[in-house]
Amino acid sequence: MKNIVLIGFMGTGKSEVGKRLARELGWAFEDTDLWIQKRAGRTIPEIFKQSGEAHFRKLEREVVAELADSKSCVIATGGGVVMDPVNLRRLQRNGVLIGLEASPDAIMTRTAGPERPLLQHGRRIERIRELLKVRRPFYRLSDHQINTTHKTPEQVVKMIRHIVSEPSTLRVDLAERGYPIEIGKGILPRIGERLVSLGLKGKVGLITNPRVARLYGSIASRSLRKAGFEVAVVMLPDGERYKNLRSVSRVYDELVRRSFERSSTLLALGGGVIGDLAGFAAATFMRGIGFVQVPTTLAAQVDASIGGKTGVDHAHGKNLIGSFYQPKLVLIDPEVLRTLIRREFVSGLAEVIKYGVIRDEGFFSYLEDNMDKILKLEAAALTHAIRRSCAIKADVVQKDERESGLRKILNYGHTFGHALETVTNYRTYFHGEAVSIGIAFAAQLSVRLGLSDASGARRQIELLSRAGLPVALPKIKAADILKIMKLDKKVTDRRIHFVLAEKIGRVAVKPVEEKEIVGLLNQHSERNPRLRRRG
Repeated sequence: MKNIVLIGFMGTGKSEVGKRLARELGWAFEDTDLWIQKRAGRTIPEIFKQSGEAHFRKLEREVVAELADSKSCVIATGGGVVMDPVNLRRLQRNGVLIGLEASPDAIMTRTAGPERPLLQHGRRIERIRELLKVRRPFYRLSDHQINTTHKTPEQVVKMIRHIVSEPSTLRVDLAERGYPIEIGKGILPRIGERLVSLGLKGKVGLITNPRVARLYGSIASRSLRKAGFEVAVVMLPDGERYKNLRSVSRVYDELVRRSFERSSTLLALGGGVIGDLAGFAAATFMRGIGFVQVPTTLAAQVDASIGGKTGVDHAHGKNLIGSFYQPKLVLIDPEVLRTLIRREFVSGLAEVIKYGVIRDEGFFSYLEDNMDKILKLEAAALTHAIRRSCAIKADVVQKDERESGLRKILNYGHTFGHALETVTNYRTYFHGEAVSIGIAFAAQLSVRLGLSDASGARRQIELLSRAGLPVALPKIKAADILKIMKLDKKVTDRRIHFVLAEKIGRVAVKPVEEKEIVGLLNQHSERNPRLRRRG
């Protein structure tokens, strides 16, 4: 395990958080400022006064050089440590850098006293703002950021533990139907050997679409053939409008032509549409053959590939035809997301944000603090977002495989989102864009019904907007939306049910009167939505 290095401005909580974190992990805790004071035999204010800042920085570099080579250690650094590129490189070599932030007002409150020599000149709040402006770009070189302004040390420690302890391999524990979710860079060339390790053999139907095939088809096929599999590539058109029984029939035809058997396997290489189609074909061909998911979109990686929901759309509703059929394995390589078109990547963030709302306020807060890093596809933040999302979904699925209760919460934002996709013929919105609008609708509906306060809805809408997702309700006929919603799988006794947020981190499924849905639509509708149509 790499060291955990806490960087950031004075007063952001590095020492307090570091001590608590080290105690919980059973690791050593080291503070660069304490080391400097011990080595110099003087306090930091005395070093600054008697020898100057340059001498202090020299001592600081010496201390960092020693501590950077530690193992299983939590290191709290001084506020200026990472402004030195030599220090930064040394700490990065053997450590995960966590940047702690706080507002200037919070920092001023926490740093009252004479032991802060850099804050002794001029008005303190102005000096804090001045130093932050210079140092903030260096702090944001961290792997992850956490804003501590409104968080307790316990909350920050919990967030850090999630960041550093999320395993690269998760498991959906469903007894004999259980399977691993493997997450890591460079997984694709190892597909073949992973299937062999599961005891699979014979023929593999590689289900994909033309764009994904151009990017990754040869890598996957070569790996499978090298491992001894006979590979049949089945190409399907790209897009939600092709997720229908005609496409499934094309898969059946090819499998029959290639003499596939009960011992054969289907491998889905693509986004959610390919995964749903391939899974449904695997579930129904010869009453069930092996199935492996290799998702290549963010939405598929964190949502569609996990949980065994397979199926196709019907003219009157999304996913009305399908079955629960678990894969043997899910392989996720975050690197493939770099080849996604930008709009497709952003669309997937709606599903990531959903997980924070329904199950983990700390993760939602992490997304608020690190959304800029995720949008830049910075590896550490993006991989953590994927792992945490997968872990939340795996936990829900293994507690309720067939959506008889708890699993319904995974549909937060989907009741309205699916209806919006259907009423616009799957041509106006990407799935995640419709879900984003659905989340905004559900958040506002939660407030309208008195289940939550406005601040929670505001945070959700602000985060979706920061991610680049749409949140405004388009101008649509309420009757058209209601007609589709009445076919939703959560409808009970002809009453429409919504997943609604009681607060960030906790949701519940509730029946909602049609008049409340219509009222909210009328209140927030736009006149002329102008979204680019899908190509």
